[in-house]
Amino acid sequence: MSTTVNFAQLQQRLMDLKDKTVKLLSDTDNAELASRMEQEIEQSGERKELRLAFVGQYSSGKSTIISALTGRKDIKIDANVATDTVSHYRWNNIVLMDTPGILAGKVEAHDQRTKDALKECDLIFYVLTSQLFDDVVFENFIDLAYNQHFADKMFIVVNKMGMEAGEFNQLCNHYTSSLDTIFSKRGYNVNDFPIAFIDAADFIEGKETGDEEFVELSNFERFIDMLNTFVAHKGIIKKQFDTPVRILQSYLKNIVVSTIDKTLSDFYAQFENKLNMSMRDMKRDVGTVLSSFDSSMMSEVISVSQGIGEIGQEQWNSQQKNLDENFKNSISDTSAKIEETINLIYERLLDDMDKFGGKDSLVKFYDLVDAKINSPSISIEERKSLEKQRKALDYLKQGAEKLSSLAPGVKSFGGGISQASGSTLQEIVKKTGHFFGKNFKPWQATRWAANIAKFAKFGIPVIAAGIDIWMQNREENKEAERQQQIKNSRDHFITHYQVEVNNVKTLFEEYLYTILQNYESKRQEVNRSKDELTEAVLKNEQLTLAINTLEGEYTDFIEIIES
Repeated sequence: MSTTVNFAQLQQRLMDLKDKTVKLLSDTDNAELASRMEQEIEQSGERKELRLAFVGQYSSGKSTIISALTGRKDIKIDANVATDTVSHYRWNNIVLMDTPGILAGKVEAHDQRTKDALKECDLIFYVLTSQLFDDVVFENFIDLAYNQHFADKMFIVVNKMGMEAGEFNQLCNHYTSSLDTIFSKRGYNVNDFPIAFIDAADFIEGKETGDEEFVELSNFERFIDMLNTFVAHKGIIKKQFDTPVRILQSYLKNIVVSTIDKTLSDFYAQFENKLNMSMRDMKRDVGTVLSSFDSSMMSEVISVSQGIGEIGQEQWNSQQKNLDENFKNSISDTSAKIEETINLIYERLLDDMDKFGGKDSLVKFYDLVDAKINSPSISIEERKSLEKQRKALDYLKQGAEKLSSLAPGVKSFGGGISQASGSTLQEIVKKTGHFFGKNFKPWQATRWAANIAKFAKFGIPVIAAGIDIWMQNREENKEAERQQQIKNSRDHFITHYQVEVNNVKTLFEEYLYTILQNYESKRQEVNRSKDELTEAVLKNEQLTLAINTLEGEYTDFIEIIES
């Protein structure tokens, strides 16, 4: 079992690689490249941290769990009401949020600031003690899980297990059974949530005293394993670390190019920056499309859910059928919008590369190298180096073919990609494929939308036709029970669809990352161009060793995040 959060370990390793790269850049008189590299990593795209929130009862040990995870002793730990606002702790690019606790028996709920913070979280730990839920705490849990639609990222943690008498596994079985009873009595299923049983204080004490038995009995390492599995399942590791390490790798190769000519190194950096900015735009703009899909779909789901308990079974079945059909259509529409977005970004990239290829400074530098090659006074070795430089410049100058060649009379699409003809769109894909090379992957909207719709689990298994809540007699002594039953059914209905919407978004994101491999292939092609340029030029054995060693560390890191 693991004693380390993988994300934190990889973040530390990435920072070490970055520091080594910056030092090597500085040692080779490339401080400007180092500054540009750090700026490029900073602008490379997605949110840069993992966000974990800890919510639940007062005095359940939320702060202690954070301290156990991070090894930090400055975390506020208090047996009283210690936290009345959301506290943020940063550790290895992980943001851990300790939220105000819910006081058992007191009618209260998390305020809007806390709920807004939870929306931005990747995972929410709801922390309890062996007392488990009372009515107030359970209602707060249900509010977060179902009313706020956080169910698919919530995790139940029962802490302070070491304070209870009895054998650990038996206690776990007992508490699991009790939780099952608490949930099922109110019409919910505890199996919708992962559950961890731990003692964070015992883990800390075991670590500080070197008592491995205490560490083992705390079950905290198992909890860390569950956290690592969740993060891996969400694909967060690759999203977080792939682009930065590729940027480091690219700038390492620029060290060698700069030993030949710093101007040439600068041209390579400009070329790659255009690639990286295009990739960043693609992630951002496709993310906007997916957010719109989520928002519009869930608005419709919430609207339909209001019919539960208010309309008859036949009418309900009809609305359910229409909703499922709209869900499928929305998937197709979203796929088409993503395709349009991707093509528009490709168009901009081709235009940028075309302008770059005709840039005055690049053309003048090319002419200068060409003139030197034709000079009768240079040595054979210098001619060989200059010819390699010219070959590299040929590669950079190619850029993209003129947009005017995409279709007769078309210079740009003022009305956007959607206003272009089908043949013009095909030409964009064709020319983009030419730019990215033989392994180019186009977005195939129709096929991918069909695949996603096929695997989406439509329907509502949690609301069976036998639950008689639609038209039952509204006797006064049963009305409160009926209203609670309706609320539970609506919660299940909305959460079921939210989970499916999230699953669809995840599948779209997975398909997007296959498209982003086009950029990775191009980046590898650029690096091969640099290698060809430098292999016969680099003669400093010490520098060669330093570069090859760091290149090996990059390769190892990439293998880890891809596994």
